[in-house]
Amino acid sequence: MVDGSAAGPPATNPDPRDRLAPALEAGAVTLVALAAFTWRQLPDVGFWDTAIFQAAPPTLGLTHPTGYPTFNLLGWLWTTLLPLGTAAYEMNLMTAVAGALAVGMMFVLARQLGAGRLAAASTALACALMVIFWRTAGRADPHPLHVLLALVVIAALLAWDGGRRPRTLAIAALVFGLGVGNHMLMALLAPVIGIYVVTARPSVLREPRTIAASVLALAAGLAVYAYVPIRGAANPAIHYDYAPTTLDLFLRYVLGRDFAGQMAFFSLAGPGAALDQLPMFWQQLSDAFTGPIAVALVVLAGLGFGSLLVRRAWRTAWLLGASGGITLYARLTYQNGDLERYSLLPVAILGILAAVGLHRAWLGLVRDRHGEPVSAGSRPGHPAAALVRALPALALLVPVLLVARNADRVQVADARCYVTELTASAPADAGIVSWWSMATPIWYAQAVEGARPDLTVVSAGSAVVDEIGRFQAAGRPVVIIQLEGEVQRARDAGFPMEEVRYCGVTAYRITGPAGTAAAAP
Repeated sequence: MVDGSAAGPPATNPDPRDRLAPALEAGAVTLVALAAFTWRQLPDVGFWDTAIFQAAPPTLGLTHPTGYPTFNLLGWLWTTLLPLGTAAYEMNLMTAVAGALAVGMMFVLARQLGAGRLAAASTALACALMVIFWRTAGRADPHPLHVLLALVVIAALLAWDGGRRPRTLAIAALVFGLGVGNHMLMALLAPVIGIYVVTARPSVLREPRTIAASVLALAAGLAVYAYVPIRGAANPAIHYDYAPTTLDLFLRYVLGRDFAGQMAFFSLAGPGAALDQLPMFWQQLSDAFTGPIAVALVVLAGLGFGSLLVRRAWRTAWLLGASGGITLYARLTYQNGDLERYSLLPVAILGILAAVGLHRAWLGLVRDRHGEPVSAGSRPGHPAAALVRALPALALLVPVLLVARNADRVQVADARCYVTELTASAPADAGIVSWWSMATPIWYAQAVEGARPDLTVVSAGSAVVDEIGRFQAAGRPVVIIQLEGEVQRARDAGFPMEEVRYCGVTAYRITGPAGTAAAAP
């Protein structure tokens, strides 16, 4: 096939029955993934970023940069229209549904690129059941939604390339804009998509109606960012350290400039940083899949990528390979907290290409006496036809193995006990000087459940000593929940303290001003 779309143009008058079977197959894969995600789903409020993504959407609040307005608005609709329990549970479930739909899209794309149904199902579910994907899809988080929206954009572009429908390009532009509003990782795909569109149809630059429709659709998607200054001006219950209501603060917020020092993506040091991080990434991939499965997926993905090139579907190969590659590069050149989540799209694309490679490898191995590939549709009497139909089903053993291996490794800590004990026993009108992970579930309890509005909770980082002094100057009791290094900083400043525990979490109540602690022996 010369066309860049490996799937080719659609049939002129497709039989509805021809659409039903693929839809049912994709639905079955999606439901299996959803069953796994909800089986090990976080049941309630979590720690760290999880609690912010549980608290901001139902209260129409503002998360940390870059804002995630698409996730917040979708979460608000979800929790408003589907009252299924606590807001924390509902947001966890929304992420599980988005993750399962992303797995279904992996299956659809693999089938569109020529993979057999068993190859597509096995690789899609294998990626779903790796530790990183499974764990992230079981808690409130925008990354599974990012994978879903990115794969929808890719599918829409392939459909546009195959069918030459201007409306499909506008759909891709709309979803891309919404995807940028969900996570700035989507913005990195802009040059990849631009090159794909221009090379697929150079004349598109001379089609003002197509361009206008796509630009308007993109603007409509990006319009979700109006949420940021509007809600910033309203001082919502959940908000960041500053209100992004001016242009400068808005750009600082949505571009994540506060984290720029941790990013080497646009610097000359980027390639070196990426190479340094590659062994770590491979170790995480091996741990998530097991070493042999990780090797097999990478090898098969290489075969799948090569088969696209052989079939002269080089634009499809570019779209998939560059989308996964540039996202992986961003992950390798950004030093922050739990960045395994940034690997979800590269892993999804790895799975799609691996499905294509698995299908092509198997067809290459099974040939008749004339050297022609044997398909499952070969005449029933052909001795190799039964093998072609039966043996690919063995690939489904991979996700079964991953269920057995990873099911107990994917759950994250539930913060309900901690936040219940803290809100029940913290001193009245106390200042809680915490670090981010332990502060967020208290903010959730205050903003969503109305618990302990008298408490002031700050995420202090290295400013622990200053925050303790500020609260004491206001005559308020102080509790610190910090990493040991920051606790030691408070000790060194001479603050006397006594240990308290909230459901196993160690905290310290400050019992006097600085300089009054007994000298250490």
